[in-house]
Amino acid sequence: MTSTTLALMVLAMTAGSALAADPVAVLTEIRHGRGEVLVKYAGQADWQRPQPLLALHPGDQVRSDGDARAVVVFTGGGGTRTVTAASGPLAIAAPTAATGSDRGRALVGSVAAFLLGRRPETTYRSLSVRSLQAPPVILAPRRTRVLPGPLTFEWGGPAQARYTVRVLGPSGGVHWEGTDLPRAPLAYPASAPALQPGARYAWELITPGRPAQRAEFEVLAGDAAARIRAGLAQLAPAGAGQSPNTLAVLRAGFLFSEGLHGDARRELLAAIARDGREPGLHVVLAQVYDAMGLAELAAEAHERATALAREGAR
Repeated sequence: MTSTTLALMVLAMTAGSALAADPVAVLTEIRHGRGEVLVKYAGQADWQRPQPLLALHPGDQVRSDGDARAVVVFTGGGGTRTVTAASGPLAIAAPTAATGSDRGRALVGSVAAFLLGRRPETTYRSLSVRSLQAPPVILAPRRTRVLPGPLTFEWGGPAQARYTVRVLGPSGGVHWEGTDLPRAPLAYPASAPALQPGARYAWELITPGRPAQRAEFEVLAGDAAARIRAGLAQLAPAGAGQSPNTLAVLRAGFLFSEGLHGDARRELLAAIARDGREPGLHVVLAQVYDAMGLAELAAEAHERATALAREGAR
């Protein structure tokens, strides 16, 4: 074997290892402003405009020009980094492992790993023509776990219609029923039979002249609920000083990873109501809607994320 052949083999093996390296960070926020956020992939010469929630590998670089800003969240114990023109380019390297004493940083790393594990994205199919009179559809709770405590039922459908909400207990019997209801969020009444931690329930949405809709949810047991509430409390100080949008992505990602799709949806919708310009929020919302079986809403959220990414790259 010649030295030239050996060198080529080593080069090929090195390149293959680089390509096969797992992502170690996710780009949670892209704010172009009057500048531009750019990424250069390992082994490439050109800088490119990144996509929302981009997976980053060792050797990649992120930079911001002008007043643009990007936020990168690392797996492991790498924490978060904000990239601005003043900070200079950020070279992505494998993060150090999180220590047991820094649970907040470890949780941030695990959420980043979960978000990276959701890729590649689902191909969302959007209807070319949407009905002006949307049929009744259950929004929440739907295919989700819920924390013990107050619960709100949400659905879509014709505004002028009247609705019946029927909650079914673990044995399948009627647990509670409300009739002649308007299309509006409905808080589960405090006077109704309590929803038991650790139990699974279903609820039906009934509208005259329409097929009944049905969805299931599980009320978390006390120990699981306490763990999740503690995690949410840890994420708040872990995100101190960083963008509210990135913190919303982390909190929603944590809830999503624990199967609390309804809470993740509410976290994202609240963040979008405050600042709907961040495409990453809409990307995660599309993934949550997809997990809930709401294909049309998932497609709408994905379309919005794509449009925002294009607008920001102009």
